[in-house]
Amino acid sequence: MIQNIKKIGVLGGSFNPPHNDHIRIAEYIKNRLSLDKFIIVPNAQPPHKNTCHVGFEHRRKMLEILACQYDDLEISDIESDPNVPHYTIDLIDKIRNLYPKAYVFFCMGMDSLIYLDKWRNGLSITEKCNIVVIGRKGYSIEEANPPVKDYLKSHAVYEDSDDFSQKLNEEKGNCFLLKECFNDVSSSKIRLEFDEFYKNDKHKKELFDYADKFPYSLKYLDKGIIEYITKNSLYKERES
Repeated sequence: MIQNIKKIGVLGGSFNPPHNDHIRIAEYIKNRLSLDKFIIVPNAQPPHKNTCHVGFEHRRKMLEILACQYDDLEISDIESDPNVPHYTIDLIDKIRNLYPKAYVFFCMGMDSLIYLDKWRNGLSITEKCNIVVIGRKGYSIEEANPPVKDYLKSHAVYEDSDDFSQKLNEEKGNCFLLKECFNDVSSSKIRLEFDEFYKNDKHKKELFDYADKFPYSLKYLDKGIIEYITKNSLYKERES
């Protein structure tokens, strides 16, 4: 079965919490690039963030709630160890070891691409696989750090370019820039909204009674995710 898979999409992140656009992005890229498989990889300990106070298992279960309606999305435990930092460059090696005959397409938003030079060996990722970049509202390639702009001169493949389809059949070396643009969802704003809910609502209520308490979160979170968060009292402000 593994040997028959030719192209695999990979989306990593803290998913803290996972929102609808995470799944929309995965499905869009999979369909646009005609990928055979798509793997979502929650990170137990992102090296550049200190906001993942909600454990890996909770974040993984929330991803399962979102992905359960899609047969072609897999949630991976490959970065489940919270005792070590997980870097993208290492994740790619792990995926390639699992699927040695597949072409790997690592996916990110424009908000990540513009700072790719700050990642560990970020500009070397395309030595191991291809990168796929989706647009994010409020971010432009013009804002990219100078090393990233230089990198794109030799690696960028724009969706409207003549060789876009041809390059999709290459194993590595390309940074594909898609025109589709998705929301810039603020996870910190979502977390803050839940914390405020716990402070202001002392009594447990059913979802239909307090849905209006989440004017921002309800734009981007599945109701099943909101129910899971409140049931498990996630995103309460940590005690000092």
